[in-house]
Order: sequence, then C-alpha cells, then structure tokens
Amino acid sequence: EWWRIITSLTLHADALHLMGNLVAGSIFVTRLCRVLGSGLGWSLLLASGIGGNLVNYWLQAPDHRAVGASTAIFGAIGLLGAISLVRYRHNLRLQRRWALPVAGALGLLAMLGAGGENTDLGAHLWGFLCGLLLGLTAENWIEKHGRPGTLCNTILVLAPLLVILLAWWTALH
Repeated sequence: EWWRIITSLTLHADALHLMGNLVAGSIFVTRLCRVLGSGLGWSLLLASGIGGNLVNYWLQAPDHRAVGASTAIFGAIGLLGAISLVRYRHNLRLQRRWALPVAGALGLLAMLGAGGENTDLGAHLWGFLCGLLLGLTAENWIEKHGRPGTLCNTILVLAPLLVILLAWWTALH
C-alpha cells in the first residue's frame, strides 16, 4: 500500500494538529519556496516527506500509524539547513560558521519535533535527514546548472499535486 506514505502527509489527528502544521509550514515552506522557487521547493518538500515516511515505515512495527505534514515540514527545515550549509562554504567571512545552519535546524528539530504524547519523533527525524540529503544535492546541482526555468518550474509545481492526487485516487479505489 505505497500510497500510505503520501496520503498520511495530508491527514491530521485533530484541528490543533492541523493548525500547528499550518503555522510551522507557512514559515518554513514559504522560506523554502523563496530560496528555491515554488516548483523545486514543493517537489523537494514532498520528496522529503515521502522519504521520511518511507524510512520510518521500514523501521517501525507493522501496526505503526503516522499522520500529518510535520514529516515534510521537518524536511523543509533540513532542506533549508543544507542549502545554507552549501552557500556558506563559499563565503570566506562565513566559512568558519558553516555548521551553524545545520545546528540551528537540529535545534528546531529538538524543540519542535520531539515533544508531545503522540509525536512521531522517527518521522520527524527521517523527514529532516531526507531534507538534508535532498538539500545538499539540490543546492550543488543549482550551483552547477542554475535554478529551473519557467517551464520546468511549472512542471515541478504540478508534479507534487499529481502525486498526491494519484495516491488518494489509489487509496480510495
């Protein structure tokens, strides 16, 4: 049931859970899309959420249930940390502080992602780590090839929507 690692990103336990993800998401996803562009930002956000859920699924007991966009939000935090890490390495004035973005991202993970009775720390951690890997890869690629053009960016905006719709269509049929 492959679709569960995707559809679970759109489900929430209650209104408070949804609001928490909306507030955190509005901060980190907006920043991510400003840094990368909307298409690449949303595509990498979904990829980090899917990757985080997939790894968490492999490591958890078969009856484990996960819901919420927080896996992807922690992916956004990892993405932003990795992007800053790559960008700081070229700035001589900031080279000595190259690890600060990742340390800050880890601090956010500890403060926001490790508390609460029903918090899925594994999903948060794996989303964050997937975001780090994707961010390192994406920022190095952007340094060599530049940001995606308009057509590619449009496709990258539509791709996450289609993946989510396909997952839900499959789940409901």
